[in-house]
Amino acid sequence: MTISQTQADALIARLKEASRRDTLDWAMGRTPDELVVAVDDGRLHFLLSLNRYPFDLRFHFRTRDRNIGLVRLHAAPLHLNPDGTELRGQPHLHVYRAGHELAFAEPVDWYDVNNPLATLGRFLDVIQTRFPFGIQLDLA
Repeated sequence: MTISQTQADALIARLKEASRRDTLDWAMGRTPDELVVAVDDGRLHFLLSLNRYPFDLRFHFRTRDRNIGLVRLHAAPLHLNPDGTELRGQPHLHVYRAGHELAFAEPVDWYDVNNPLATLGRFLDVIQTRFPFGIQLDLA
């Protein structure tokens, strides 16, 4: 299922916050999806996947009801855009494009696997999301 570019842009731009009422202890490996809710409409829900590995960070933000990917960040060694452009060895951000969903990516210069909290902070800025009770790295 697809949505219009206007709808996607509005969903991404909307102020959101995590529904949890405690600090997120962000563990190494796959973390369960976080429920994110639009601040101005508590019925509008999203899912946020936050995966942290020793040499890789992967974030994915999508709608909860229809599982439409809106924004994704990762550092795959190669990404081919539908227009034929290539991203090699560059972390990149996928943002929803009508007709292509998350197929296109643009390089980012703020991805730092050695500073996962700063990288996550930048991603949360992109998707206009906050964690009211904070986030800390689980070092175990």
